Amino acid sequence: MKRAVLVACACLLATQVAAQTADADKKIARAMVEDFTRPDFEQAKSRQRDKDAIDAIKMLFYNKAHIYYACLVSIGREKFSDNAVAECVREPMTELMAGLSKAKDYSSNPKAAACETKARLVKEEADFPPYDFLAGDGVHLLDFKTIRTCLTSR
Repeated sequence: MKRAVLVACACLLATQVAAQTADADKKIARAMVEDFTRPDFEQAKSRQRDKDAIDAIKMLFYNKAHIYYACLVSIGREKFSDNAVAECVREPMTELMAGLSKAKDYSSNPKAAACETKARLVKEEADFPPYDFLAGDGVHLLDFKTIRTCLTSR
């Protein structure tokens, strides 16, 4: 009976350590992403005067930051490499950039608001709130593939 209790305690401790490690990895990933996002954002923002343009840049950088954050967390310390990160971000960044290039066309689509609501990543926003410098009323995380599919469907 004592052995079963010890095994249960060891499993509980291992679960707590794994959870703490995952939380620490998320904090580290968030800080790393902030370090390379802030200067790029500030540079892009410095060329804009229009509030709508700045809000669009915030949205772009928030989504880009989340893509990198999610990849860093999913790859983990053991498998981390520049190649692994590049491979992980390739598809979502392609969708983000395609969405950005078609944003003007998409905004005139009557389904745009419904598609954006459908594509919003609410759970991910709770896990990865925007950095203070990216926060804003209309700044959300979106699944750009879902938006594209929704807007181009009949």
